[in-house]
Amino acid sequence: MRFLRRLFFLFAVLIIGVALIPLSSLSIYDDDSHYNALLGDVRVTVEYNHSVEHSEVIEILEANSSGIYVRKMLWSDFGAGLPEDIQGMENGYYYKDVDQYLGKGFDYWFIPFNRARIIVGNRTVLAPKHAELVKFRVKKCPLILIALRRC
Repeated sequence: MRFLRRLFFLFAVLIIGVALIPLSSLSIYDDDSHYNALLGDVRVTVEYNHSVEHSEVIEILEANSSGIYVRKMLWSDFGAGLPEDIQGMENGYYYKDVDQYLGKGFDYWFIPFNRARIIVGNRTVLAPKHAELVKFRVKKCPLILIALRRC
């Protein structure tokens, strides 16, 4: 009986220890929604209608343990704040390959007109419905909080 208690105690300590291991995670959240996942190399796509030009813009990001990078930008029109240095055409969009480090976090301000969608892999994880700030963060978090999506 004493052996079983010790074994159970060691097993509980091991489980708690694993649950508290800090791992790199990606958090994307606004006032209403929260997405959290373990990081490897995660592809994040941000699709929205440009507030001034009223044309679609697609930004492809990559998140890993060192931070968030812009990898590619696609757009369908020219004007306020949109690139003028195109590298080519792809599926009806102008595109520009980018390799820009954004750091461990950044914020996007979206309004309803933007009809923004944030896609991780192939899944839409957030689509703001009202004017709000969407936050993107790469940080270390205990495994248990990542699993509970509360990092």
